[in-house]
Amino acid sequence: MTDQLLALLEQTTAVLLDFDGPVTPLLPPDRNVRLADAARAVLREAGAELSDSVSATSDHLTVLRFAASDVPAALESVERVVVQGEVDAARLAIPTPGAADFLAACHETGRPVVVVSNNSADAVDAFLRQHHLRDLVQEILGRPYGDPSLMKPHPELVRRALATLDRQPQSCVMIGDSITDIQVSRAADVHSIGYAKTPERGTELHRAGADAVITDMTALADAIHSSAVAD
Repeated sequence: MTDQLLALLEQTTAVLLDFDGPVTPLLPPDRNVRLADAARAVLREAGAELSDSVSATSDHLTVLRFAASDVPAALESVERVVVQGEVDAARLAIPTPGAADFLAACHETGRPVVVVSNNSADAVDAFLRQHHLRDLVQEILGRPYGDPSLMKPHPELVRRALATLDRQPQSCVMIGDSITDIQVSRAADVHSIGYAKTPERGTELHRAGADAVITDMTALADAIHSSAVAD
């Protein structure tokens, strides 16, 4: 635990938490590819001509964005397939080591948690309920249905989270494993902690401007408790 991380957490009264990564590895590469394929199939059935990048991507959210921008008539059908695929994945997913401890630590120290995710709220809710964690999360703000342009790094979800929490941005911290989590934090003037599963990702998160980077959610849970003692 670094002094910088502890000082940051001492200022934190509420947490904005990404889902896919810090809470669970929702879509391992093989499942992500299958879901991207299912979303592409809907577009092809609608007669859409896919770009090379969309044809090759393993990211279902890239396909969803393409549907919104290039094939809006098929967007709702693609969205339904994507939501169902995420919910199915959530029922198979396991918690990131330390995620449950982290949520419990936030609850025990009086720091409410809002999940802010580019995945569907239905998928987040299904996962949390399956693992008996739903009561540790105040609110779930998932991908705005039918409008992927509002996904992170757009600040809409973070602004809604701050309104839900009734907190000033500088009293909150966003925890996530993607560059977009850091970008949206900076755009909304919220502190950020990057969760890095590899050294390369840690470097990327630092370069993106994360206030701190951690590699272990259990250690972050311990830091939450320690910062409460320091308070």
